[in-house]
Amino acid sequence: MAIFPKGFIFGAATSAYQIEGAAQEDGRGLTMWDVINRDEHGRPTADVGDVACDHYHRYEEDIQLMKTLGLMSYRFSISWVRIYPNGHGTLNPKGVAFYNRLINRLIEESIEPVVTLWHGDLPLVYENQGGWFKPITIDHYLNYAKTLFDLYGDRINIWFTHNEPWCTAFLNDRPFSEQLQIAHHMMIAHAKAVQLYRQHPHGHGKIGIVLNLGKQYAKTFDPMDGFAARNIEGFVNRFFLDPVLKGKYPKDMIDLYEKAGHTFKRTNKEMTLIKQNRMDFLGINMYTRGIQAYDPFNKLFYSHDVRHPEATYTEMGWEVCPRSLYDLLMDIQEKYDNIEVMITENGAAFSDDKVTHDRVYDEDRVQYFKGHLQAVCDAIKHGCNITRYYAWSLLDNFEWGLGYSKRFGIIRVDYETQKRTIKDSGKYYAKVIQTRKV
Repeated sequence: MAIFPKGFIFGAATSAYQIEGAAQEDGRGLTMWDVINRDEHGRPTADVGDVACDHYHRYEEDIQLMKTLGLMSYRFSISWVRIYPNGHGTLNPKGVAFYNRLINRLIEESIEPVVTLWHGDLPLVYENQGGWFKPITIDHYLNYAKTLFDLYGDRINIWFTHNEPWCTAFLNDRPFSEQLQIAHHMMIAHAKAVQLYRQHPHGHGKIGIVLNLGKQYAKTFDPMDGFAARNIEGFVNRFFLDPVLKGKYPKDMIDLYEKAGHTFKRTNKEMTLIKQNRMDFLGINMYTRGIQAYDPFNKLFYSHDVRHPEATYTEMGWEVCPRSLYDLLMDIQEKYDNIEVMITENGAAFSDDKVTHDRVYDEDRVQYFKGHLQAVCDAIKHGCNITRYYAWSLLDNFEWGLGYSKRFGIIRVDYETQKRTIKDSGKYYAKVIQTRKV
């Protein structure tokens, strides 16, 4: 039986646009997500986040559910356009007040609030000007970060700069060189936010980044498959891990990209800034692994993904492989000075949208959590400095481009009635928190 050490923190995570709703209320501005999936008259043509889980109005109920589960901490993001409807300029007092209420109520219920500065919902005004590709976005982000430190830093002791910069950099239609530039700009913004926090009067807590990481394996013992796996591991993991923890980009990946004709601008001054502002901890979002086979026709990475024929896959098409989380954590322990690690997201989408007698039987998700919590416990036992685990997600929610079709929640949301139902996976997680045992 796996037993978590005393002091280990259990929580759950969400993000603003995915759960809040109230998209046109109380002075909130527009993000890119507010204009996607709409016709020329602004009418929805597919799922949108206008209402989502209506958390903006139901946060009190959601906090009581967190209390029922026994959560010790709640990771959420703040909506930039609730604070600054136009990205910068005049503060929105109603938006500021909402997060004050949320933070204060969490603290009153002995649930530690931890905040992600930015979780994928850039103000539309900046998106229209080129988004993170434009260096000016870094300046606006730092102004926003300082404002949050000013407003909430007296009560928030754990801050996350970005959530999944890999997704922001690479899940778009830009040329690859521009995608690399976006990644670099986000690394600069992260380093400057760390520096800003450490110089701030409220900078008494910890600050880090959240990276989506996945262990990559070679399909066979063939060295060419190993080469392919290392390239994808470099693309997904090391291209972000190395700058934030070593202050440099991995040379093999820079060489690979340049060989294919892809470069990005970076200066010695920028790299010094990144190196000198090493963060306090690493947040990891982990869902699956990759298996790679050599592919001579892929002229960038020389690889393609392979599916394991006997594996279980989630509704997202992601393989369930808890062992890969253990391997990933052991890698980080060895290669990155055993930095403090927080599992900031871990979970699975399964087709569990039916409620029977007020119960949601989601045994697949129970097994997913059981395996991955065991992997975390095993890694701790073998010396990994892991201090927290946040289940993704507290609630079924708006899953970005997939709308409401995929459910990750440990609490089910009926989107028509907004009724919440704790799933079997939520009850299982509550038991783990209570007993500290898997």
